[in-house]
Amino acid sequence: MIEALSIRNIALIDELELEFAPGLNIFTGETGAGKSVILKSVGLVLGERATADIVREGTAAAKVEVGVAPSPQHPFWAASAAAVLDADDTAILTRQINANGRSRCHLNGQMANLRQLQALGTLLVDIHGQHEHQSLFRTETHVKLLDDFGDCSEMRKQVGKLYQHRQKLLNEVTQVTQAVQASEREKERLEFECDELAAANLVEGEDEALAAEARVLSNAETLFDTANRVYAQLESGRRTRDASERAVLELLKTVSKSLGKLCEMDASLSDVHERLDSSLYEIEDIAAHLRQYAAGVEFNPMRLAEVTERLELLSKLRRRYGNTIEEILAYHADASRQLQALHFGTERIEKLNAQIDEVTQEAQQLCTALSAKRKQVAKRLSVLIERELRTLGMDNARFIVAVHPKEDENEDENEDENVVIDNVDDGLRLHSQPLSNAWRTRKNALQIDEKRYAFGPDGIDAVEFLIAPNVGSEPRPIAKIASGGEISRIMLALKTVLVQVDDIPTLIFDEIDSGIGGKVASVVGKKLKQLAEFSQVICITHLPQIARFADKHFRVEKKVIGDRTLITAKPLTPEERVSEIVRMHGGEETEIGLAHARERLGE
Repeated sequence: MIEALSIRNIALIDELELEFAPGLNIFTGETGAGKSVILKSVGLVLGERATADIVREGTAAAKVEVGVAPSPQHPFWAASAAAVLDADDTAILTRQINANGRSRCHLNGQMANLRQLQALGTLLVDIHGQHEHQSLFRTETHVKLLDDFGDCSEMRKQVGKLYQHRQKLLNEVTQVTQAVQASEREKERLEFECDELAAANLVEGEDEALAAEARVLSNAETLFDTANRVYAQLESGRRTRDASERAVLELLKTVSKSLGKLCEMDASLSDVHERLDSSLYEIEDIAAHLRQYAAGVEFNPMRLAEVTERLELLSKLRRRYGNTIEEILAYHADASRQLQALHFGTERIEKLNAQIDEVTQEAQQLCTALSAKRKQVAKRLSVLIERELRTLGMDNARFIVAVHPKEDENEDENEDENVVIDNVDDGLRLHSQPLSNAWRTRKNALQIDEKRYAFGPDGIDAVEFLIAPNVGSEPRPIAKIASGGEISRIMLALKTVLVQVDDIPTLIFDEIDSGIGGKVASVVGKKLKQLAEFSQVICITHLPQIARFADKHFRVEKKVIGDRTLITAKPLTPEERVSEIVRMHGGEETEIGLAHARERLGE
């Protein structure tokens, strides 16, 4: 439902903040007071077309915000671009329209585009009376409403699954066929590449390991000499009178002895002596490690040649197949799949064709049954809606829920041909033969009773709501009905019948009271009240018979404030409602008039 509406600088509106009730919200006011501007503002934030002249004169931009709180299960949350929202949150839809005609859209403060607002708007609100934002004008919604009303939804879901499965099989058989049609030269190339890569027996990360090994092998002599020299400098230097040629450890041990004598005289140097002795142990360990390392250095020209040769092979493969071993392995896997498709394509195509035929037959049976059930439900729905129209003053209206299978537009095109492969002399020979029935109808079509019908996720049927408002008029699509009042009443009848299967939470009616009055107006008011038990309803009316049913009643006025004319709106208190009902009846606020209004509101 819509919880709140904020309007800034739209037409004659300066600033307007409104909070709505869950049930029936009624707007009343004098003709030309600006009621439709408020509903227009709602339409703008839901993606309706906006022009620069909607921005209030003298201002840089107009802004509309709507706070909506659909139920946690409502499809809005899945469709929302801000799916991070919790279903317990209120979503804020915002649209700003600049004086140059450009607009900006936001969803909970995050940038959105107009198409996103439009998509979300169709899930949240139906605006009836004008020709924008009416879900029942969109024929693609009719099949869902009919199926939900007639408990056909589960069958439609099964048809949708069969359609998706069949499309997947058709796409796969196309891919396999294209692979099979590859030339013999392509086959030879793939075989060469797969053989070369298989023989290489690549291992991820081996290039780095081999490069490190090659560096060690190629520098073995340097590593050996340097390690021995460092070892000698640490521990096995020549014992000569020249102190510079004595080993580091020997010198340090001499220093340690001298420092030990100092400690005998001054104990404060004991800590320094201990640190020096600890360093001696560490250097002795380093010297021993270097001696072992030097002894283990391998002089292996043959292994170096092997590693160098392997690195050259890897370099060559990188130039051909990828920058890294991972990319080369991925290329090998892909080439193997292509080659396998060439080797086993014929068998795979035959299996896929068999599966397509099986799925197609199942889809044909289920679509036929679904179509028959829809036609039965359509008759019942037509009767119920016509009954509602009569109570709304459209005694002569005929309502028809038209259900008819859609013929395949490609029926007259030449049949496709299926590629068949024979193995001849260890090679491939390609020729063509007619496709199976499933392949002949691959362009989203099913063949039923010698006719081909377009096949989609909802089945083979086109469903459309048609109306003939007057005697002698031909039934036409609802979208082509000209009268705003008739449109609103038709929508009210539809919503009354379909309210429990239509998941749009907010309904807005404008001009619903056009051309009616008296008893019919009271009936319309009662219908709106009943509808508001299941959906939030926002309605503009000039009739007290309708306004008296409001759960929340707003009065819209056009006032001159200073040197400006502004549109204002406010919710009415119970006593203010009494005065407004009297005004709408055209009477004066006499005791009798007020008493009568209180009586009507209390009914």
